[in-house]
Amino acid sequence: MLRLLNDLRCAELGEFGSIPIDETPILRNYKPVIGRAFALTGVVSGHPRLANGREVITSQLFYLDENRGLARTMNRWYRLYSSARSLGH
Repeated sequence: MLRLLNDLRCAELGEFGSIPIDETPILRNYKPVIGRAFALTGVVSGHPRLANGREVITSQLFYLDENRGLARTMNRWYRLYSSARSLGH
């Protein structure tokens, strides 16, 4: 939880230098989903526990910056590519 709070503070200040963005999983064709909490769904690659090409629903979403192509969920950062909205879905 402390890592999440620290990441959110850094994001709010625009200080991404301490966050290993290049090492985070990629979420392609992402779109928001609402269940018990806001989350994202999409096709993941580079995830430490999930197979490449698998469609996933992330943990709870805490930060989304589509301009930077970044999202922070409860568990990790994601690099975002190809929003489903931009594909006409």
